[in-house]
Amino acid sequence: MSDSAPRPIHVLMVSGHAPPVMDGVGDCTAPLLAELARQRPEWRWTWLTRRPGWYRSPVIFGPGYTMIRPNHTWSELGRRSACMILRSLRPSLVHIQDQIHSFFETDAATRLASAAKCPVVTTLHEYHVELPSVVETDSLIRLSTAVIANDARNAERCLDRTGREVDARWWSGSTVAAIERKPEPDLVTTFGFISALKSIEWPLGGLKSMRERGRPLRWQIVGPFHPDTNPEHAKMAKLSQLGWINFAGGFSVRDPRLGKLLAESRVMLLPYADGASLRRTTLHAAWAMGIPVITTPPPNAEPAIVDGENCLLVNEPTAEAWDHALTRLLDDPRLEERLSVGGRQTAAVFGWPELARRHLALYDRLLNTSSRRAIH
Repeated sequence: MSDSAPRPIHVLMVSGHAPPVMDGVGDCTAPLLAELARQRPEWRWTWLTRRPGWYRSPVIFGPGYTMIRPNHTWSELGRRSACMILRSLRPSLVHIQDQIHSFFETDAATRLASAAKCPVVTTLHEYHVELPSVVETDSLIRLSTAVIANDARNAERCLDRTGREVDARWWSGSTVAAIERKPEPDLVTTFGFISALKSIEWPLGGLKSMRERGRPLRWQIVGPFHPDTNPEHAKMAKLSQLGWINFAGGFSVRDPRLGKLLAESRVMLLPYADGASLRRTTLHAAWAMGIPVITTPPPNAEPAIVDGENCLLVNEPTAEAWDHALTRLLDDPRLEERLSVGGRQTAAVFGWPELARRHLALYDRLLNTSSRRAIH
């Protein structure tokens, strides 16, 4: 390469967590970055994040990218180390996958954006307006050249908090590899992090009513479960005594046992307390697997979530409403098949290849690389 030749484009992706830590933002970043590198192999791709432990390697290699993990925490030392590495890499563009929890509610993302001497793109995976650390999210947005929201709610909060319209409103795809389904006729599943954001009380009441009417349904709840340390989990653990509820525990999205558990499910119950949206990787996983979904309505308009086509929406927070929806689905094979096919079709549209194409178009615009690519 001659001295006058332009440097290869170097994109630095940043997230607070990365696999093997079970966390939505890291699990989403991995397939996105792999697909970006596949579609644009002539660019250089680096992922800056933290180690899951001090004893882990600071550098590992993924499909088409290098992962750099200077520290195992986002302490002051960890934040300074990350900023030093960012400066030394001299990236062409920095893309921050923001979720304040994964940065331990510190100013890490804001400091990294400030250290960048190039365009900064931020994806808002969450916007926790109830936390004092929301001011860091606000600051990060003001430092960003472009802002992506992965659902309508985050886009609305961005506008309300900062007065800024997001540059794009996209989604988070499935983080679980889809495999062939072998559904068990009486097995329903709930998948995801078990917290107050999953209102299991209402589907529980509906399932109890159905069992009292003679339907021998079983419910498996798949997600990290720590009754010894989590008071909410401790309350739920007593449900295991019923004999037909199983807390399967949490699994890395790369663990084949997770795919098997989902593939055995006849129906997916996703009782989001704050509503379904395109940022829900658990919803995308069910769609990709072709599992009929029963869920709660989006808090904001989501044209891709279509009641009766790729899900059934439970509009009332009552056990009776969940009973009615599940009974309707199980008693109507044509509806069950329509939701399965509709989910797969939706997953195909909102997958990682299309999301990567949209990211690359945004990067090209910010870097003005389209003309350079045409020449070379």
